[in-house]
Amino acid sequence: SLCVSVALTLFLITSLITVLECYQRLKPPLPGDIQTEQQPGMCWTCKWAMKKLKKQISNGATPDDIKKKLGMVCDEIGFLKSLCRKLVNEYKDTLVEELSTTDDARTICVNIGVCKK
Repeated sequence: SLCVSVALTLFLITSLITVLECYQRLKPPLPGDIQTEQQPGMCWTCKWAMKKLKKQISNGATPDDIKKKLGMVCDEIGFLKSLCRKLVNEYKDTLVEELSTTDDARTICVNIGVCKK
């Protein structure tokens, strides 16, 4: 049934994330790789949200336009919504500034310290 396949899909995604998190912890750090991700899934969540926002934000967008879009982007992320909201609330002002630049999603997430360099 649909419920079983949805539950199985969520289980598989959760399992994959757990495996990836364990791998991240076990792999030796690269030279100069001092920054570590604060919270599992935060880097991925950040990159997902920033990619989405970069597509939505036009060159002439005001800080208020960007704030409005920041407030809505997490509604589309599914089960990572609370993690996404935490990220947006914690870094809102910095993200508004970062999204006004030409930096790509990954660079933004590295700059605010949720992804490794």
